[in-house]
Amino acid sequence: MQEFFVDIHCHSSMRAFHTTPRGTEKNIWDCTKNDFIDTFIGKWVWNQSKNVSKFSQSNFYNCIDGKVRVVFDSLYPVERGFINFKKIPELIIGKKANETLVVTASGVSVEQFRSYKKGHNYFDDLNNQYNFLVNNQGASPCGKYNYKIPANYNELEESLQSNDSTINVIVTIEGAHVFGCGTKDSEKIPLKELKQILKNNISEVKKWKHPPFFITFAHHFWNQLCGHATTLTAATKFTCNQIPGLNTGFTELGLFALEELLSTKNGKRILIDTRHMSAKSRQHYINYVSNHNKQNPNDLIPLISSHSAVNGFEKIIHSDQVKDTSSKKKSTSFCAWSLNISSEEAIAIHESGGIAGIILDKGRHSGINLLKSIEKIKNPADKKTLFVKLICDNIFFFVGAINAKSAWDILTIGSDFDGVITHFDPYENTSTLPDLKKDLINFLTKNNYQSHLWFGYSPEELMNKIFTQNAMDFLKRNFN
Repeated sequence: MQEFFVDIHCHSSMRAFHTTPRGTEKNIWDCTKNDFIDTFIGKWVWNQSKNVSKFSQSNFYNCIDGKVRVVFDSLYPVERGFINFKKIPELIIGKKANETLVVTASGVSVEQFRSYKKGHNYFDDLNNQYNFLVNNQGASPCGKYNYKIPANYNELEESLQSNDSTINVIVTIEGAHVFGCGTKDSEKIPLKELKQILKNNISEVKKWKHPPFFITFAHHFWNQLCGHATTLTAATKFTCNQIPGLNTGFTELGLFALEELLSTKNGKRILIDTRHMSAKSRQHYINYVSNHNKQNPNDLIPLISSHSAVNGFEKIIHSDQVKDTSSKKKSTSFCAWSLNISSEEAIAIHESGGIAGIILDKGRHSGINLLKSIEKIKNPADKKTLFVKLICDNIFFFVGAINAKSAWDILTIGSDFDGVITHFDPYENTSTLPDLKKDLINFLTKNNYQSHLWFGYSPEELMNKIFTQNAMDFLKRNFN
């Protein structure tokens, strides 16, 4: 078996599904690109979002080039909070400019945007995207490769050992709004009735031939289930309203949905990904998992944070004491927002036998001034070295917090490619993952960097664990 990599969070099918206009062939393999709207607003948005890729990052040809043979593909029905702007901003800029902003920056096609503007049935959106992913299994356009969705770890292992030209896709979901909550209409539904709707929809998803392995429970906007963390920049906050539910905890409806997802009485358990939960919600869920695992040692639930970075705080509660604004992370080494992981959370993930994916979004790894200082460097090699150091510092924060050799068992790659991220300049898509691995190994070796935290591993062994082994071991324990 040839060397291969695993990415536990990216959006290969979402990008193809949302970006390709209807009437043309949607294709997960080839590169898709954002529509360029040749107006003043279109040009301005294109330039202002220059750090966000306008081309597909995790299309399957890029995965083939990057040896990414296990892809966790996150289905994401676009939250209407990105589509339906606040009233005053939309009046100021106009409806046409609203469309131009979203289409240019996100890659959602004009036709898809207009469809979403008219309706907000997230559960239909979810099923449409799932069917697109499932129905297009098979050969690549060139005929040399193919992709398949394995049903469990044994099928995955068999596929990896028998065929080096196959991409294996693990289905995941981003945002529990997909079950029919978090809309103006669902807010009007009585709690008892809404619980039944969620119960039915979760049950239906569990009956899929390939039910999701895990779901990122919260996302950018209020879903009526639990509070979310701040993610939007000041510019995006001007048009999009992230305030409802921000930094709150679980609701009664959310706890009900949580039980339905984790239950094994209504089908296969769907694990919970804590990324995007508010600090308060994450603390609640961590305690929930800890109590469950103590009472059920033969039925352990692992904590998952699929596309993460660290915030430098010791305790989860400390990260939430100051409002998440640009000033909070202006002069810090790490991105100090409560969205990111503290030492306490890293320890909890480790104790649960969980996993944390390292996100490849430079904006989530660094304080503002530090990132600006790196961006000013003109020599590409010097800039790349500092980007690699930034990734290493996030990794070693995890390891230092846990301070044990087994800390190296919980880390993997969760790139968030095609999630509208500000990627690290030298690592723009999945095809560059072999370069990233090599550069991390070289940086550690050349500088003997943080060698007291290697715990006897060589740099090659450490990166083999992060890029492949840890994710595969996690799947072996839980994907059955």
